[in-house]
Amino acid sequence: MQVGMTVSGVTFGLLLCGALACPAAIEAQGPNGRWPLQPKGPGGRTLAPFMEGWYANENGTYSISFGYLNLNQDTLEIPVGEGNFIEPAQFNGMQPTTFYPGHQRGVFAVTLPAVMKDQDVWWTITKPNGEVTRVPGRTNSNAYELDWYPRPHGTVPPRVSFDSESEEGRGPLGIIAERTLTTSVGWPLTVSVNVREISERDTEDFRFAEALTLRVVWSKHQGPGEIEFTRHSSTPVPEVEDSEGGRGGGFPGARRSGPETITVPDDVPTTVRVVATFSEPGEYVLRAQVDNWRATDSSGSDQCCWTNGFVRVTVR
Repeated sequence: MQVGMTVSGVTFGLLLCGALACPAAIEAQGPNGRWPLQPKGPGGRTLAPFMEGWYANENGTYSISFGYLNLNQDTLEIPVGEGNFIEPAQFNGMQPTTFYPGHQRGVFAVTLPAVMKDQDVWWTITKPNGEVTRVPGRTNSNAYELDWYPRPHGTVPPRVSFDSESEEGRGPLGIIAERTLTTSVGWPLTVSVNVREISERDTEDFRFAEALTLRVVWSKHQGPGEIEFTRHSSTPVPEVEDSEGGRGGGFPGARRSGPETITVPDDVPTTVRVVATFSEPGEYVLRAQVDNWRATDSSGSDQCCWTNGFVRVTVR
């Protein structure tokens, strides 16, 4: 009888922790938000590419922003190829191969020259179970036109670069580091990105008396293996936990805090570093999502204000 009562008490405690997401349980979860021995979900739910909108750029080109919706509980891996491609082929290659759960907005973008303004850009994904979903990216609908104008309180996409004198990227198109990094399996690699906040806010307004902060979220964009992110010595201790996980969605992965999520001051240009360790050899692309979603006028759901930075890594 005593044993039965104890087991019942433990069971109730586990159920209670499951309902309330006890801190110890959350810490035990892996990078995809699942416990080490937890079985994977069935994986039979929808994975669909999304066209998030398009931008008219100052130089006469047009950028189309893409994202995706993964209704599965698990992260899916579909390499670039027959199961994951973009047409025309000249735009193929920068789409993600790692698909995190949820609606991930503005993960990458393609840019059309002015003469191709009316050209459809199709992204096709085939799941392992054979289900095919595809979406056209096109610029002929005013309803999907996005803009670079400041939001109501002055928020704009932060600027991102990888070298001190290189050009800066903004928005979903972002910028790709010119240099490909090289490392070996199991060998820690320091990866850096430069971030700069340029939003202008009315500092005399009491709502903006406290300086807002940028957030950098590192994730695997492409690659054959797992990536473990650990804290770089330049990152403040402890890392700041983001209880919101990015207002309006767009957070890559299930975790809302950890060494891959870094909060930085927005008043000065800052170099943000993280340490990445790779489990398998191959070609990888890391994505640094730099956002200022703490601002009340900025979130993924209103297509503002974040910038993507991409780093290629060769692992031997």
